[in-house]
Amino acid sequence: MALQKWLTVNDFNQILDNYAGRTIPHISVSTSPSNITGEETLIESAPVNIKCYILKQNQNWNYKESGFLEKGDAVALTKIADTVKVNDIIIIRNQKVRVKESYDVPGEFDSSGISTYVYTFCNLFLIE
Repeated sequence: MALQKWLTVNDFNQILDNYAGRTIPHISVSTSPSNITGEETLIESAPVNIKCYILKQNQNWNYKESGFLEKGDAVALTKIADTVKVNDIIIIRNQKVRVKESYDVPGEFDSSGISTYVYTFCNLFLIE
């Protein structure tokens, strides 16, 4: 039985670019240890616009009840090429949210363990 690809990187990018994507600022964050205390310091880069799909609780569908938002205030689906990672900041309608978890999601699976990652799934928390 041949493996069927369910979703490719190109498929996901076309969906974002042509139909469902939203352009938002993304601030990449890196860490650097303090020379004095040894604690990590977060260093923010300049904002760069990326396209992503945001899921938040709204009147039509309660994502929290369905289990989508168990670990955050919102979920973002981003392009693999945008390399959104933990501690990064995304600005949604003038509200800053921090990426607390990010997972690269494969679009195909096979018994050899080789997979192609299609998009990044991010759990977001409001920065208060």
